Amino acid sequence: MRSIKRSFGLPLLSFLILWQLNSYAQKDISFSNLTLENGLSQNSVMAITQDQQQFIWFGTKHGLNRYDGYQFKVYKNNPNDPRSISSDDITSVLTDKEGVLWVGTVRGLNRYDSKNDDFRRITADPKLKHGISSNSIEHIYQDLKGNIWISTLRGVSLLSDRKKNEFRTFLFKGSSASQAINSIYATLRDRNDHVWFATSDGLVCMNLKNEQYKVYRHDQTKKGSLSSNYITSLAFDAQQNIWIGTDNGLNLFNKTDSSFSVYRHSDNLNSLVHNDIREIMPDRKGMLWIGTQEGLSIFDPERKKFINYQHDPELKESLTHNSVHSIFQDRNHSIWIGTFYGGVNIVHPFATQFHTYKNSKLRPSISSNIVSSIVEDDQQNLWIGTEGGGLNYYNRRNNTYTNYKISLNNKHGLTSNLIKTICKDRNGNLLIGTHHGGLNIFNPRDKSFRSVVNVKDTNRTVSTAEIIAICEDSNRDIWIGSYSGLTLLKMKTGDPAAYTIKSPLEKLLPDKHIQVLFEDRDKNLWIGTQRGLNVYNLNSKQLRTFLKDKNDRNQLQSDYINCIVQTATGKLCIGTYFGGLSIYDPGTKKFKTYTEKEGLSNNNVLGVIEDEARNLWISTDNGLSKLDPETGKFQTYTKSDGLAGNDFNVRSYFKDSKGALFFGGYNGLTSFYARQIEINRQHSPIVFTGLKLFNLPVAVNGPDQLLKEDLSSSKSITFAHDQNHFTLGFALLNYIKSDKNRYAYLLKDYDKDWNYTSDPSATYSNLPSGDYTFLVKGINNDGISGTRPAVIEIRIKPALWASWWAYCGYILILAVILFLIVRYIVIRALLKRSVDLQQMKLSFFTNISHEIRTPLTLILGPLENLLRNTQDNMEIHRQVIPIKNNADRLMRLITELMDFRKAEAGHLKLTVSRENIVSFTREIFLAFHHIAINRNIGYTFECTQESILLYFDKGQLEKVLFNLLSNAFKFTDDQGQITLSVQERDNVVEIKVRDNGKGIPYESQNKLFSDFFQVDEQGSSHIGSGIGLALSKSIVVSHHGKIGIESHPAIGEKAGDTCFTVMLQKGKTHFKPAELMENIGYDLHVSPLLNENQPSVKEIKPIAGHETILVVEDNPEIRQLISGLLNQSYQVIESEDGWKGWETAIELLPDLIICDIMMPIMDGLELCRKLKEDERTSHIPVVLLTARSTHIHQVTGLETGADAYITKPFSTELLELNIRNLLNSRAAMRQKYGQQVTLQPQNVIIGSMDQAFMSKVLKYIEDNMADQSFAVPDLATEIGMSQPVLYKKIRAITDLSVNDFIKSIRLKKAAQLLEQRVYTISEISYLVGFNDPKYFSREFRKQYGETPRGFINKLGENKA
Repeated sequence: MRSIKRSFGLPLLSFLILWQLNSYAQKDISFSNLTLENGLSQNSVMAITQDQQQFIWFGTKHGLNRYDGYQFKVYKNNPNDPRSISSDDITSVLTDKEGVLWVGTVRGLNRYDSKNDDFRRITADPKLKHGISSNSIEHIYQDLKGNIWISTLRGVSLLSDRKKNEFRTFLFKGSSASQAINSIYATLRDRNDHVWFATSDGLVCMNLKNEQYKVYRHDQTKKGSLSSNYITSLAFDAQQNIWIGTDNGLNLFNKTDSSFSVYRHSDNLNSLVHNDIREIMPDRKGMLWIGTQEGLSIFDPERKKFINYQHDPELKESLTHNSVHSIFQDRNHSIWIGTFYGGVNIVHPFATQFHTYKNSKLRPSISSNIVSSIVEDDQQNLWIGTEGGGLNYYNRRNNTYTNYKISLNNKHGLTSNLIKTICKDRNGNLLIGTHHGGLNIFNPRDKSFRSVVNVKDTNRTVSTAEIIAICEDSNRDIWIGSYSGLTLLKMKTGDPAAYTIKSPLEKLLPDKHIQVLFEDRDKNLWIGTQRGLNVYNLNSKQLRTFLKDKNDRNQLQSDYINCIVQTATGKLCIGTYFGGLSIYDPGTKKFKTYTEKEGLSNNNVLGVIEDEARNLWISTDNGLSKLDPETGKFQTYTKSDGLAGNDFNVRSYFKDSKGALFFGGYNGLTSFYARQIEINRQHSPIVFTGLKLFNLPVAVNGPDQLLKEDLSSSKSITFAHDQNHFTLGFALLNYIKSDKNRYAYLLKDYDKDWNYTSDPSATYSNLPSGDYTFLVKGINNDGISGTRPAVIEIRIKPALWASWWAYCGYILILAVILFLIVRYIVIRALLKRSVDLQQMKLSFFTNISHEIRTPLTLILGPLENLLRNTQDNMEIHRQVIPIKNNADRLMRLITELMDFRKAEAGHLKLTVSRENIVSFTREIFLAFHHIAINRNIGYTFECTQESILLYFDKGQLEKVLFNLLSNAFKFTDDQGQITLSVQERDNVVEIKVRDNGKGIPYESQNKLFSDFFQVDEQGSSHIGSGIGLALSKSIVVSHHGKIGIESHPAIGEKAGDTCFTVMLQKGKTHFKPAELMENIGYDLHVSPLLNENQPSVKEIKPIAGHETILVVEDNPEIRQLISGLLNQSYQVIESEDGWKGWETAIELLPDLIICDIMMPIMDGLELCRKLKEDERTSHIPVVLLTARSTHIHQVTGLETGADAYITKPFSTELLELNIRNLLNSRAAMRQKYGQQVTLQPQNVIIGSMDQAFMSKVLKYIEDNMADQSFAVPDLATEIGMSQPVLYKKIRAITDLSVNDFIKSIRLKKAAQLLEQRVYTISEISYLVGFNDPKYFSREFRKQYGETPRGFINKLGENKA
């Protein structure tokens, strides 16, 4: 192949000799480059083109690359994909006039399908008559008439049918049998329909009209023949002359005589860079760009001038490699140069003619890259100060450098290599400020240095601070600024003094850290410091200071001053440290500041120069900015534009006599002419370049099916709901310093404003479903906007559960749910009505039961007394017994109804203990024995064991058995049979009640245990509530047992058979721990249905004394009953409601209070609470009477502080016993309280309220123990009670009067002091409040039975 022929043909030595001999006068062209490091697939760039969308394509030896100015997209052969490119070795690329991209490889021709982003292969097939001639494609060419010519290593193929991919092949006969003439490397068609072919065996010219051809070959004997038969390239110049590139020079075809003019490399500077030509490309200016094996030549065909370019290791902007294989000019006139090992090089048409000066070891250069100051001499040569490299003199005419550095052998040389500033005085001398070297004065005429000592005070103390500012004013005084302050250098008879002197002006400056000195046209000396800007008028001697004020935009935004420059209009440009550029207008005396917000590249302004067009060039920490003061617009230049670096040095700027601008930095010196800096005003298109889903590239017709065609051709994208993280790639196809392209994008209906970025991509996550429009626009490197924004529609599909038909389904489901809810509510209302009726019935019976309890109390109380008092009169006694029995029965019915209510409400509590179930059931059995005898019923008890131990609640199970036996006796006729049996099984105990009564109909048996159910029997005289069996079942279920029935109704004369079975589990594991109680005694309370003789009740003995009892009851009959019961033993006081009871209690302080709970105005619970919370009444016992017998009501009553809770109807005996026990307990408390020698209230059984009260009383008595005048009125005042109430309170608790109580406390204290044996008896008597020791001894003896002396002696005896 021609692409590698003779690539290494010249020996290395020959190359070096040629490189040394040829010193090419190169025009300043700066080459930028793209290599493997930038993303190029391989550095051998063999072909270049630009497609219709303006993407740049590079064919390499390892893949096809598409470049968008930011990144590469690489296409490679995939053996498993027939739509991939046919080979990675690319030889030629072409975009035809129809926008089709053709790609030639070593394995066939490819046509790119831009919509599907893949390729259609066209390969040679001997079977095809009109196929391509060979797979080895060398060149693709389109002539002026649109014909596509494919040059191969076996002839040339002309595309005759695009749709069918049919070709017409041309083969030529050569001078030998090698057929080298058919190895075609290039094709060219002129305006006369002659087609020229470059072959490896001469130049072929074919007439298309008759297909006759002529071959031009090299002939050594003939002058004007081709320079070589190996033709590599063909091109037209602007005059349509044909230029032929060979491996031995450049040839021009002369049409007049068909001869050739040859141009070869020679020692002449104006010659071809190398004879082995690889590529010729005419640019739009008529210049021929000639790529050779050893560099690039640009040839002017009219002037016959060559300008040559080769790789220079010292110049980064030179060619990356000399072997040039492809050259292409794009639509924006940029030249792309493909090399064999150096990637691709680019020459931009809009030159930013920045020239850089850097330190080099191979050529004359400045001594250091850190440039601090630049000045120009009268010969337009430059003096360049560096930091670390000394002083440089640059002779611009002969391009030589002279360096001055510190020398130990030269005492009159430079004193420091660290130069901070240079100022040229009017005599042409250089005033050089250094770091730790003081001031140096250099005379350019005799090249001598003279050192001047800079002082830091008036005593001529040498200053070591670096000199960073020097200014010669209009009076020829030299001002010197350093961190030591401001000094002056006076000239004596034309020579400088040896020392500087302190300036008196320094004392007026707010800060002496001088940064810059500058004199304006009005003879004002501007002094910039680290903390303020000062202006001193040299004529008026007036000083003015400017300080920063960030709240006022008309003032400085930073008072750390870096540089000062005056413009042509007289304005002062102040460069500040991170405060931007402030421009001072002397007319308005205001500052206008420009910062990064306005477009400045960086807020740290280091230097300012005004060019001829009155634009300001500003050096910063991050690039060079150009400001147009008229428009306020900025243009930024960076290292990519050709600057030496982006980081400049402070005060390192200069404008020479020719208008050239110089800016020094940390990477060298940059110079340029402002008028030569061109602006790229091309409007480039912006296109979409790619799509990523979850950071993975999306392929056209890929598995996700997102892209049906390439994104650049797509008008819309549709995402599924779960494809919620995607990235859109885009690019402004501006290749001139493309790293400076900027973008703005907006997603309509999502983004509120444009997003600005330098990264050509936009990422979105978790977008709501809906339709969006994505827009992106861009600006190029010079701020010129691109063509119209790129637009693409984006649709996010809703999730399956959020689609329209899903919502229809939701509405349908909601309607069904609403229907079911409404139906449920209606049915629930009907059921609730039924339940409410049942609850109303149950509540009615329950409320009636509460009401019946009160009259029953009035009945049972007198009946008990009547039974007790009529035992001697048997006639009356016998009549009273049935009354008492029926009253007890009524009581049982009421209790049963209330127990059922408890079970219904879930408040049925069990108190389970371990008992003998046999003896328990036998006792209940005996309670019905007299009924069996009276009705002649066979009544038997069956059990084979004397004792069966079982855990159960006696009280509750009693109700079950009573109910079952009562029903048995109800429904069994006289002379019937009833049996109660107990039998132990494996894990249960069975209790059966069997009778041969009427039986229960089969249809009623399954409802028998329902609430309020009764068997409907016509003519039946049995009336019941219908809750007995329901309650029984609840009780049995609470025991974790079962109750069942088996009944056969009576038929005719055949008796029925009914058996109720109760099964209870053995053991206690099925009960809750709270239900289990220790075995306690239990007195079975069986109504005396059999016994006619009631046991006598013990006569209750009254308590000694005259206790007062307050009865608070709204029912006058109950109140009368209780008063009549108690008035023989106690003094009884009555109150008819809670409020009157409260008033009576606080007035009389009774010994005990009996009150009902349900009362008007104030109920019993509130009264009890008030009594227990009041200090005056908290000690009084309270007994609550109520018809509420539930557990929760008892807890509520006791929580208020009640001492006893008795339910109605109550036993008068029980009431009397409770009263007596409470009063006896109080008496015992008082006795114990009074006998304590050491008062310890916490050990006394009293309530917390009384304990607090007593603690308060005791503390006050203790505090006033020694006060002999302390008495009852003082204590009553402190406690907050009247004396009578206090008397009753103390008496109730201690059984002592208040005086006696105080005296007892004093005596108890005296006893404690006597035990300690610290004080004498007389001293102790005064300490405890007695003013007479004799009286103290008498009272002590009364309480303790011993005199104080005897008490002490007795204590001693006990110890002994």
